[in-house]
Amino acid sequence: MRRGERAPRVAFAGAAHSHAFSDARNLRALGAEIIGLWDVDDPSRAADFCAEFEVSAVADRDRLFTEADLIVSTVRTPRAAELALVVAESRTPAFFNKTVASTPAAYAEWTAAGSAPRFTSSVLRFAPKLVALAEQIAGGQLRTLDVRVQHSIAALLEPRSWQDELTGAGGTLVNFGVHAWEMVDVLLPGGRAEILDGSAAREGLPTASEAHGTVRARIGTVEVNVSVSGVDGTDVYAVRAVTDRGVRVVELAPGAAELGYHGAADAMLELARGGTPAVSAARTAAVYANVFAAAQTARRSLC
Repeated sequence: MRRGERAPRVAFAGAAHSHAFSDARNLRALGAEIIGLWDVDDPSRAADFCAEFEVSAVADRDRLFTEADLIVSTVRTPRAAELALVVAESRTPAFFNKTVASTPAAYAEWTAAGSAPRFTSSVLRFAPKLVALAEQIAGGQLRTLDVRVQHSIAALLEPRSWQDELTGAGGTLVNFGVHAWEMVDVLLPGGRAEILDGSAAREGLPTASEAHGTVRARIGTVEVNVSVSGVDGTDVYAVRAVTDRGVRVVELAPGAAELGYHGAADAMLELARGGTPAVSAARTAAVYANVFAAAQTARRSLC
């Protein structure tokens, strides 16, 4: 926090998954004051949040929001559009944890909900190694981009099965696919992908969506290959960029700083102070368009 500056007051909406807890820890470490939580879907997680951060669960959502300098939303995905409308009416800056929509129609509802300053992003967008890679390849001809995202969906099957459902957070290829396409957007800003082909499979997991999927795409002249999986095992977030200056490979190490959580918290506080949203609406629209197109193409193989 800057010298002489009042501690930003942060209200949380929803404790649907782990990011609410991570964000609150990181924001508090930066000097922010957590002033309360509104939640209607996950009472057990809400109770844990309130106990850890010594705040109250608030029933009057509108009052909580107007008392805050920043709203951090971690509601279940189907509630994101409704909450965006409430946020717009309160005029309070807001950060929405992914995912904000599981379908193009739901995303259109989220974007149509007023013009209050807000943004959404995967924390991976702020990963220092990924940002450094973008700087390294800037000005050089990027030829091929390979992106791998692996995150076990075991925790989603029980008790957070709504994240694995197509009508919930969109399943593996949407819920975790956002991570992959955010990484693509860091390296190819605002790029809209032409999805050439893809495949998906459910084998080996009791999933309502898919265990893994891959797509082959093109953004401009760049070949883009994206692999997203939810099988058991260690998390992997990796990029391989083939450029005229050589091959660059980045694999993000575990840890809040390395995965971009700290950078995301900085961006949230900058928004609370009146700064520009860290991710433009146009780039977020490109990310979600790519996510939905990739998932649709890969899932055709399941029919």
